[in-house]
Amino acid sequence: MKNNVERAKDLLPSIILTILSMIQALALELYWSRIEDSTFLWEGGAAAVIGWLQLAVMLQGMLLIWIFYVSFVLRFTWLPSVEDTLIPFLIGLLEFALIDLMGADTLWLWFLLLAAVMSVATYGSHLTMRQARQDPDNNYFFDKVEPATWRDYLATMILVVCFCLFGLALRLLDNPFTLSIVALLITMAAMSYRMLQVRHYWMHSMVSPDNAAEDKGE
Repeated sequence: MKNNVERAKDLLPSIILTILSMIQALALELYWSRIEDSTFLWEGGAAAVIGWLQLAVMLQGMLLIWIFYVSFVLRFTWLPSVEDTLIPFLIGLLEFALIDLMGADTLWLWFLLLAAVMSVATYGSHLTMRQARQDPDNNYFFDKVEPATWRDYLATMILVVCFCLFGLALRLLDNPFTLSIVALLITMAAMSYRMLQVRHYWMHSMVSPDNAAEDKGE
């Protein structure tokens, strides 16, 4: 039984990254096809501005999910669960839906799907962190990090609520241009901030928390 556990822990990173890389490759192919097929992107006007902003947000999201998973498997080992192998597929399906629904007319629904992607990704990270904390190989990190509480996810919860409110407001107000642009710019800023956070946590992929803290202070 111990050998089975160790084998599962050893194989998990490559399995997850293989699955995710295939899903992200399909998403990027669909992403590029959507750009080629969307003639309104090249015609200018409000629809084109909204479309390009949506594309920018989606690309940020796909890169963010990839970097997040890579940094996770580099930092930790953990005993895999069924959810670990299913969550990448669910994220992929939601990404495909986001790409397919790109456009000013369906922007309200697009924001609701974006909230769903954020929720699923956050649930996946919480589940993995909880499992990784139970593995003694990760004590170098978790001995100096307190268990997560709901306050640690407050920023994410606020962001998810904002996405839902954007979607509802756009639906009720019939997709006003100004609100659409403001909502997308706020979303881009939030994604950029997430990228900075991931960059900070990437330090823990290669060095101990103490050394990472010292590097951050330089």
